[in-house]
Amino acid sequence: MRPLNSLPTPTLVDGQVTIRRPEAGDAATVLAGTRDPLVREFMQGVIPHQDLASAERWIATVPPLLWAQGRAAYFSVALGDGAAVGWAELVDLRPAEGAAEAAVWLLPAARSLKVASAALRLLCRFGFEQLELGRIDAYAAAENMPVQVVGAYIGFRRAGYRSELFRSSRTHRLHDAVYATLTPEDLC
Repeated sequence: MRPLNSLPTPTLVDGQVTIRRPEAGDAATVLAGTRDPLVREFMQGVIPHQDLASAERWIATVPPLLWAQGRAAYFSVALGDGAAVGWAELVDLRPAEGAAEAAVWLLPAARSLKVASAALRLLCRFGFEQLELGRIDAYAAAENMPVQVVGAYIGFRRAGYRSELFRSSRTHRLHDAVYATLTPEDLC
């Protein structure tokens, strides 16, 4: 696995979907995402920003710091050259295993198989081609079928089931999770 902090944040494009370095202008999207009921229900550790200034500070400090430390790769998801409509991330980077965990969320107006699968595919391509990962993992709440469909659409294979794996950021309810994995040769 290539060290994340040795790479610049790229801009990757798949049709009309772009993943790129988060910028200050993406703060409204981050603010909306951290307040979105579905994002908060099905992602762990999502704390709603108090206001736009809080989201701007977070974008300016956290993603660059974790990238520099080699701990996480964060991207804004945009349609073409337009405003951000979501977020993509590779976290839990495990150099000894050559593995990481992927996650993508989109604002309601952008939620579609086309946009979600393109964003996830770009994120995984970055992980395989730039970081030279051998495997990317993903977890989805068992009842969150749209996320499971998006993963399967680009080649993720179901690898297991874990009871009460993560706690909802919104309701604090424990969710059972479906575990899926993707290798470079399986990416569609």
